[in-house]
Amino acid sequence: MIIIYPKLANGNVLWTCDNCDKQAEISFVETRRISIYCSCTKRCNPICNAEYYNTGEYLSNETKI
Repeated sequence: MIIIYPKLANGNVLWTCDNCDKQAEISFVETRRISIYCSCTKRCNPICNAEYYNTGEYLSNETKI
């Protein structure tokens, strides 16, 4: 499973930690699949998106959204 966040009107993505509900506005035009390191668990959240970045899948033209 991969979480795809909606884009805001300014083109940024509003990311929410799946553990502590902290939020961050992310500016990244290539994807809406975001996984951010959060201090609450000291790991990337959402966990399901971490593999997408760690394996380099986000570099593939076929997976860009």
